[in-house]
Amino acid sequence: MWVINLACQKPKDIGYASEFWTISQLASHIRKKCKVEGHPCLGKAAKSTIFRILNEASIKPHKIKYYLEKRNPEFDEKMAQILYVYKEIELHNEQLENNEIERDFATLSYDENPGIQAIENIATDLSPVVGKSTTWSRDYEYKRHGTLSLLAGIDLHNGRVIGLQQT
Repeated sequence: MWVINLACQKPKDIGYASEFWTISQLASHIRKKCKVEGHPCLGKAAKSTIFRILNEASIKPHKIKYYLEKRNPEFDEKMAQILYVYKEIELHNEQLENNEIERDFATLSYDENPGIQAIENIATDLSPVVGKSTTWSRDYEYKRHGTLSLLAGIDLHNGRVIGLQQT
C-alpha cells in the first residue's frame, strides 16, 4: 500500500524536479526510503517488482491521460439554443422542399481562427530508427512567414461555405 500511495503522489510534491514518476525513479526512491518508512523488504526492489505492484493495482504513474474539464456553467443552455436554431432550419428546409414557403433569408454559422502562423520547417524530419528512436523527430526551429486569419461561414440551409482569408 505504501508503494501505491507513493505512486499516486507527484514527485515534485516530495522534492523531485520531475512532474510525473518514471518506474526507474519510483523504484530508486522506494529503495532509498523503504527502511525509514518501515518497509525494509523493499530495499532490493527492482523496477520489475515496482512495475508488478503497480500493474496489479492498475496504476500507471508514468502515463498521462488527457481529459476535458467542463468550465462553462452556461454550456447546457447555450447548447440548447444552438440545437434549437438547427431544428428551426430543419423545419424551414422541409417547408422549402414542400413548396410551402420561399426562401428569402439565409442562416449563417460563422467561425474564425485568427492568428494562424504560416511557418516552414528549416530542416528535414528524421525517420524512426530501429533501436534508437521509435518516433519521427522534428527540429524545433522554423522559418516564420507571418500570420493570417481564417474567417468562414456556412449557409445552414444549403451547406454552401462562404470563406474569407485575410493576411
